[in-house]
Amino acid sequence: MIETAPWGDDSETIEKQILSHNKTHSSIQRSQEVDRARDELVSLFILKISCFRLGQLRDLQNIIEEISRAIMWVNDKEEEELVFDWGDRNIDQYIPKKEESYSRLMRDLEEKEKELNKLKVKADGLLNNNHPASDKIEAYMDTLQTQWSWLLQITKCIHVHLKENAAYSQFFKEANETYSKLQKQHETIRSKFTCDKNTHLDNLIELLKNLEKEREQILENKRQVQSLVNKSKSIVRLKPRNPEEKTTSPVIVQALCDFKQDQKGILKGNEGILKDNSQRSKWLVTGPGGLDMLIPSVCLLIPPPNPLSIGLANKNEQYYEAIMGIWNQLYINIKSLISWQYCLKDINYINSLTVSMLSKMRPDEYRNVIKRLETHYQEFIRTSQGSELFGEEDKKTIQGHVDKAQNHYDTLIIQLPAYGECKIKLQVNFIKCTLLKNNLFEFNIILHIDFQTVHQDLDSIHDEYLCLREKIIKQLEGIPADSEQAKFLRSELEIINQKLGGLQGLYSAYLQRLSALKALLQSLIQAEDIIKVHEARLTEKETTSLDLREVENYRSTLKQMKSDLEQKRDLLTAMESDLSKAVHWNDQISESFHKCDVDLSKYSDLVSQMSDRWRRIQTQIDSRMWDLEKQEKQLQHYQQSSTSLEQWIDNARNRQDTLQMVKLSDIQTLMDHLNQQKALHTEIKGKKEKVEDVQKNADTCAASIKDYELQLASYSSGLETLLNIPIKRTMLHSPASVVRQEAADLQSRYIELLTRSSDYYKFLGELLKNMEELKMRNTKIDMLEEQLRRLKEDLQDRSEKNKSLEDALARYKLELTESRGQLISMEEVQRTKAAQVNAAKESLDSTHSQLQELNEQLTRIKYQLDEEKRKRRLAEERYTSQQEEYEGAVRRRQKELEELNWTKIDLEKTVKDKERELERMKILLEEEAARRRNAESDISKTSIMVHESKSQYSELLLEKESLLSKLKLLEGDKNRHQRIEEELARIKVTLETELRNKQHLQDEKNAILKDFNYMKSQYELRDSQIRQCESDRDKADREKLSLKNEIEKLMRELKSVEERYKSRLLSSEKEVSDLALKRDALEREIQRLQQRPSTLNKQTQTDEKIPTIDPSKLLFDGVRRKVTAHQLFDCGIISKTTLDQLLKGRKTVDEVAVDIQLSLKGTGVIAGMTTASQGKMPFTEAKNKKLLSPESALMLLEAQAATGYIVDPAFNEKMPVDTACSRGIVDTEDRDILVTAEAASTGFKDPYSGKVLSVGQACKQGRIDKDTAVRLLQAQESVGGILDPVLSVFLPKDLALDRNLIDEELYRALNKKPSCYLDPATGEKISYTDLRKKCTVEPVSGLLLLRGPEKPMTVKGIRGEVSVTELIKSELLDENDLAKLNQGKLTSKDIEDKLRSYLYGSTCIAGIYDEASDRILPFYQAMKEGLLMRGTTLELLEAQAASGFIVDPVNNVFLTVEEATKRGLVGKEFKNKLLSAEKAVIGYTDPATGKTISLFQAIEKDLIEKGHGIRLLEAQIASGGIIDPKESHRIDVAVAYKRGYFDEEMNEILTYEGDDTKGFFDPNTKDNLTYLQLKDRCITNSKTGLILLPLKDKRKPKMSQESRTNILRKRRVVIVDPDTGLEMSVREAYHRELIDYDTFLDLSEQECEWEEITIKGSDGSARLVIVDRKTGIQYDIQDCLERGIIDQRSLDQYRTGKLTLTQFADQISSRTSGSEMMISVVGGRFHQRCMSYNI
Repeated sequence: MIETAPWGDDSETIEKQILSHNKTHSSIQRSQEVDRARDELVSLFILKISCFRLGQLRDLQNIIEEISRAIMWVNDKEEEELVFDWGDRNIDQYIPKKEESYSRLMRDLEEKEKELNKLKVKADGLLNNNHPASDKIEAYMDTLQTQWSWLLQITKCIHVHLKENAAYSQFFKEANETYSKLQKQHETIRSKFTCDKNTHLDNLIELLKNLEKEREQILENKRQVQSLVNKSKSIVRLKPRNPEEKTTSPVIVQALCDFKQDQKGILKGNEGILKDNSQRSKWLVTGPGGLDMLIPSVCLLIPPPNPLSIGLANKNEQYYEAIMGIWNQLYINIKSLISWQYCLKDINYINSLTVSMLSKMRPDEYRNVIKRLETHYQEFIRTSQGSELFGEEDKKTIQGHVDKAQNHYDTLIIQLPAYGECKIKLQVNFIKCTLLKNNLFEFNIILHIDFQTVHQDLDSIHDEYLCLREKIIKQLEGIPADSEQAKFLRSELEIINQKLGGLQGLYSAYLQRLSALKALLQSLIQAEDIIKVHEARLTEKETTSLDLREVENYRSTLKQMKSDLEQKRDLLTAMESDLSKAVHWNDQISESFHKCDVDLSKYSDLVSQMSDRWRRIQTQIDSRMWDLEKQEKQLQHYQQSSTSLEQWIDNARNRQDTLQMVKLSDIQTLMDHLNQQKALHTEIKGKKEKVEDVQKNADTCAASIKDYELQLASYSSGLETLLNIPIKRTMLHSPASVVRQEAADLQSRYIELLTRSSDYYKFLGELLKNMEELKMRNTKIDMLEEQLRRLKEDLQDRSEKNKSLEDALARYKLELTESRGQLISMEEVQRTKAAQVNAAKESLDSTHSQLQELNEQLTRIKYQLDEEKRKRRLAEERYTSQQEEYEGAVRRRQKELEELNWTKIDLEKTVKDKERELERMKILLEEEAARRRNAESDISKTSIMVHESKSQYSELLLEKESLLSKLKLLEGDKNRHQRIEEELARIKVTLETELRNKQHLQDEKNAILKDFNYMKSQYELRDSQIRQCESDRDKADREKLSLKNEIEKLMRELKSVEERYKSRLLSSEKEVSDLALKRDALEREIQRLQQRPSTLNKQTQTDEKIPTIDPSKLLFDGVRRKVTAHQLFDCGIISKTTLDQLLKGRKTVDEVAVDIQLSLKGTGVIAGMTTASQGKMPFTEAKNKKLLSPESALMLLEAQAATGYIVDPAFNEKMPVDTACSRGIVDTEDRDILVTAEAASTGFKDPYSGKVLSVGQACKQGRIDKDTAVRLLQAQESVGGILDPVLSVFLPKDLALDRNLIDEELYRALNKKPSCYLDPATGEKISYTDLRKKCTVEPVSGLLLLRGPEKPMTVKGIRGEVSVTELIKSELLDENDLAKLNQGKLTSKDIEDKLRSYLYGSTCIAGIYDEASDRILPFYQAMKEGLLMRGTTLELLEAQAASGFIVDPVNNVFLTVEEATKRGLVGKEFKNKLLSAEKAVIGYTDPATGKTISLFQAIEKDLIEKGHGIRLLEAQIASGGIIDPKESHRIDVAVAYKRGYFDEEMNEILTYEGDDTKGFFDPNTKDNLTYLQLKDRCITNSKTGLILLPLKDKRKPKMSQESRTNILRKRRVVIVDPDTGLEMSVREAYHRELIDYDTFLDLSEQECEWEEITIKGSDGSARLVIVDRKTGIQYDIQDCLERGIIDQRSLDQYRTGKLTLTQFADQISSRTSGSEMMISVVGGRFHQRCMSYNI
């Protein structure tokens, strides 16, 4: 009932079973039946089963409760994440909270993973121990694993949601802020820049300047607006996640992880259609293949594009364009007002002129007056185009005022006093007419009138001019040359001459420009026709085809289109050439004829647009051809694989149908059928990878098709936007869905076929099992029937013999009466036997007393164990290292208990056998007594034969009594064995109770360990308590060792008692056999008496044969299996004499085993390693603790496996390799090698013959190499000899050679005693025998242990432990310190305090102190708040990482880069850079050797850019010293130089304080400094002692006291390799071909070293000059001020320190736009010269 009782499925059911079983167990213990059966072994067996089941129930309850709690925890976390709303409601509030919650969840998952690993180990232990409810434990563990994996998938989805939603929130925040900013600018422009005709000229000029500045601010928003437009295309959609949000178009969702539901599923990246999202946690989605499924909403993402984000970005862009339009209009208005004001000013001035005023003016002065009017008027005509303030009437009015002013001017000129006033007046009128004609001619040209008429007018004007010129010259002959009239006439003639020349040049240039524009327009029309045709052809296709021929045809079409475009390429060249000609001739027109200017920018834009469209067509064709070529290959591969797979599925389905139609009649047919089904099922399972490949190929094809369709749609959309022409689109039926559907159908068919095959295979297996059981039952029935027939025949024969015996006994009745006289002698014999019985009882009493002593010892052990518990609890509160030894003791007790159980089982079997023998003898005696009673009755009737049979009766009676006495002795032995079993059972129960107490103590210890971990940090500060704990630990170790010795002594005593009882059982067996022999002799005697009744008094003797032992029972324990005595004789281990003695019983197996122990077990292998501080440990543990090299550890483990077993020295336990691997005694990666070595003891299996091969035979066949074989054989020979894997015994080397276990070559190799192993102490080669000699023998267990090196005294370093020896080598400590340390005068804490700057955190710059807000900030936060530039932040953070740790200046915490990134102390964009810088602390990995190298060695091997590496080294030196990455501490520069961490050149660079080593930037003064110089400008926080870089309050006025002579500022350009992340200079990047030559020149010009110098002349004058020492460019500050490049305000700001030298120089260089001021001093005077150059 107990063994077949069920096991509960949950904790409550198991609890009920425990209560029920406790009642059953108590009833068993209290029942009268048990009381009566206590002397029998059955009760003990029942109690044992009951106790065992009770323990298993409790184990099952505990493990299921723990698993259930873990599942509930996982389900709670899962439910919490599934119901979270990832919509756009309150997104700004929940994103930070969710990020914090996600970080907390990940931390909880890390902690929970550790707990689950422990739980898995515990569950695996129950499964490995074959717990009866293993199926339920596995089911719970599988459920937990499934839920855990699902939760991890959800965390990945959460990470994506956080990233995308944060981008969503940030985008809309920035977009709204940008819109608000644009609104403010709009209002500012509208309110600030208002003007009209009444606005004063000065105000207008000021408004114009401010408007230009405002334009710069508006242009700053352009990049932000464009960035938002680009970002808007990648923003996810959150509105549709709200079920209340209704949409007319289908919502596409994308899977973030794989999800399966029944037979339906969706893979990561697949898309589906959202049908219903009314439930927050699960959405109804139509997935791939059109299947509807419920998918958790957290696993789904609504991908871009987002119409809201795109609309908002476009709205901002349109608003920006509108503001720019308003600005342009305002600019035109103000410019027109200014020119209008100037015109009015000139008109009023001219109108105010008088003849007297003109007479006082020189001719050039009053001519400039009229020229200014003309210029301002022409400016007004140009700027008033498009002005809102001036209409046509205004223009006519101002023209009238200008004409009046000109007339007034002409009148005054005529009225000037001179001779020939009338002629002059006529000449002046003619000149005026000529000028008017010139103006008319210009106007005609502007109006594009007929050029032939214009040319004729030009000729007529020129003729008139010549006539006028001749007249004036004649008139001037009689006028003095220096008279005013003569000068006036000559100047007017010169003006007319110049204008006529200009008109002639204008005519020819304008004619050429029109010709060029005409050709350009024709080229544009032709190019646009070609482009439109090709664009139309490219927009015809919206997708590709699955037909390879159609794909090939379209590729050919694209090739033809590309060829056509190449042939017509000259059209583009001609179009660009015509545009260049038009620009050239337009430039030939003089600026004075600005009315004739034509806006060629629109033609240039058209040409550029046509060129771009032409190039887009070419790019689109090339891209499509490449994509189609790739698609063709992918589609062909997919179709081939899917077709072959489909054919195979059809074939396999047909074969499956055929197999299922076969009728099965017998077992043989069923087995053949099962083999065929197995082969088919194996084949089907083997095609799983092929199906997955087809699925992957389908996904690849579909993705490629989708990309191609997206490319076509993007091109069409771009074309539609560019041309503003709607393109007609049809409903797109993508071939990608067809491909995915085909792949899904194939997968479904395969899964269906696999399921059918698996189910049918299982059905056949069950059917075969049932048929075999039926056949066995029929066979058993036949055998039982045959046995029944034989028993009936035996019964009939015995009945006939009984009849004959009854007849014979009738004759002996008289003889029996005579035998009564002999009863007296028989009574004496009985008394003798009684004395023997008393002696046996005394022996039993002595045994009982020994058992009592044993109980007393057990009581003492219990008391000692109680004391040990108390002491152990005290010790465990201080040290966790006791746990392993304590568990070892428990494991040994369990092992001893298992041995006792096996002993008990053997005793039970022996007692049962004896009981059966006693029952059989009782039956025989009862039959004999019945015969005797019958004989006595016959004797009473007959008295003739009494005297004759008296003697025989006495003999029979004597034999009877002797048999009875022996039976009593056997019964006494039985009772004694029963009592022994009871004692053993009580001992077992006590041990089990002790184990439960141990488990309880273990639980208490775990609870205490948690408190201990909490208090551990405080205990480290109390040295006195540590020393006390160490003394307590030593005392507990000694007490534990003494207790261990007592336990082992007790176990040896128990073993001796067990052996004594075994010997007594053997003696009892001998007595039973003797009794059986005597009984046989008695039966023969009876038969002889029956045959010869007349010879009763004749003495007969029977020859008794010497009994022999069954050879099959003579078994010896070999290395891995049992070996018989005959096998030992055959291989020469025992002699013939010893074999005979064993067969005759003269020697026992144990006695002989002692003599041949060397051959059976060997002398012992090297079991492990031991140290004084850490005790015994396996080789793997020693390897992990760096006490043994991995190579040496693996060799020693191979030696163990080759000699029989892997040894655990901590518990003196031997086990196979697989068991050792599961227990962690050996590493999993070493398992295969050790299994091969283990085959040296168990044998290699020949794959052809199936025979077992030795090491030598395997080496001969090439199964293992010779070196390995020699190494394994040497270990076997050192232990006891060559191990025979068949017999499992050690044989001498010569005998192994004779038995062909090794060959001659291996024999000679072993004789040479090669050095096959490594000495752990020296690392040199050594033989296994010599290595065994270096071992120590453990006194209790007798194990051979290698002496391991003692762990050196260490202190905590930057990233690990540092030995005191290393500190002495580094010249940080001396020998006196070591002596004080050994004497106890100096502690490790003292050393750590003394060398804190070398061992702990660095004295680097920890953060920023902001004077404006009086707060401390980390560098990254300061950068985000705009206080630091990105480059400066990265340099300072790299210096921290290279100095040991990233510093949190607010909390005074030192963190690694990973930890700092998790805490948000640095951004993810800096993580890779900082990890690279952190390698300066932990070391770089040499890609060639894999070894750890220093920073300088990494610079030498080009693993890091030299300048960057120097900056990191400088930071290390400034923060405490060079960091040794191997030893994890700082060293002085001199010591690092001695150790070769850098060479002499690097040493000079590090000690040089020139400009080349100033790699850090002061954000206050913009100076380039060394790290040490920058530290000197820092302050120290009084609370934390951290060094902080102060940021000056810019609002405070600065008193600059520095001299501005020879002030130097540098600007560097750094190139970063995108593949390696290394920094390099511009020249290094050019040499590595990362940039081209033009880029090299451009970047080299950007590098500058600004210096302010004062140049003094010989006359004592001085000039302030700014010089770029890189390029030689010089700027004279005074000259720049005079030229208007800078204003006085900027110069004052620079002189007061508000502008830095770099900012001041950038202002000058940006406004000169290509002019270089070359300054030289000649004769004490300054000369400047402008040189133009192209950039």
